[in-house]
Amino acid sequence: MSDDYFLDCDTHFSDHEPRMWTAITDEVALPALPEVAEHSGQLRLLIGNQLFPKPEGPGQGNPRGLGHLIGPGLDEDRQKFMADNSIAAATLQPGFVGLSFQAVAETDLRVALAEAYNLLASRACAASGVELRWAVLLSVEDPGWSHRAVERHANDPHLVGAVVRPTARTAAVRLSDAAFGPVLRLLAERELALFVHGGTGCYQWSPLADAYASYPLTHTFGHMGEQMIALTDLLTRADGLPDALRVVLLESGVSWIPPVLSRLDSHVRRLSSGAGTPSEAFRKHVAVAPDPGESHVVWALQEIGTDNVVFGSDYPHWDTVRAGEWGTAFGQLCPMATLWENTQRFVPRLVESVAVGT
Repeated sequence: MSDDYFLDCDTHFSDHEPRMWTAITDEVALPALPEVAEHSGQLRLLIGNQLFPKPEGPGQGNPRGLGHLIGPGLDEDRQKFMADNSIAAATLQPGFVGLSFQAVAETDLRVALAEAYNLLASRACAASGVELRWAVLLSVEDPGWSHRAVERHANDPHLVGAVVRPTARTAAVRLSDAAFGPVLRLLAERELALFVHGGTGCYQWSPLADAYASYPLTHTFGHMGEQMIALTDLLTRADGLPDALRVVLLESGVSWIPPVLSRLDSHVRRLSSGAGTPSEAFRKHVAVAPDPGESHVVWALQEIGTDNVVFGSDYPHWDTVRAGEWGTAFGQLCPMATLWENTQRFVPRLVESVAVGT
């Protein structure tokens, strides 16, 4: 496959369609089905008795609810978007259900939703007329189940990684927990990338976003704040990160990363006896998907290094990144050949599956 084409690490699965869930009720035992409900004139996802995105109050989500999509995210519109933007293959990341399920307190329902999501995502890729790949949805709150989920799907030819929320339902569960170590080691062994993807209004533990009941502020601080916690938890794990593990931060901005890494390095050097620094671990293990609309992003990428850059469109969300915008902003800094090399390093199954398919 020519490196004139993009490999998209961040496109979204339209996983809120009720018909998808009713079609698999004979295969997965779901105590409650995700539904679409109207609230104050907007459509929202309903899981149990919670509406997503959260309509109001601290940590609220998008006021437009499910209405912020620029397309349905089905094969027809996705095919046109991929062709128009020279995208050879795209990795499905969670939609409304996958980004919200972790907030469900009941373990049985939480795990059943994730199992059903994985079944639907796998089948969507297998049945698609375009080159779609997927990431198995994991729950940091349920590490044993997550390990089994990776084992169950690891040989799926369309699988390229696993995806987690940056934070779990409460502060009691973290990506730094020793219990999640076996999952990280399994991902490294199977050459599966760990995608970390947040979303506002999902009732997660999000200490910065939870301080505000205003969507402009929850969106400003939610993604960045949650990813800051996740990145710190991963880079400072007591047992370190598996040598071959690769992590991709999605949809969180980039410009905050260099100063945070610098501050972490400074404090680790002065206040602990750790052998390495967080910035060294970052350069080895972590990639970012920059947004050309972000202020100071070029400076941040120069500080981080262009070897840690991959492409993500975020289609079909309202802030979709198009190839022309990306090329104008980052094309000279990170040419397509470099972008492919980076993707090979961080998401090897994506590159290999595309090469096999040509």
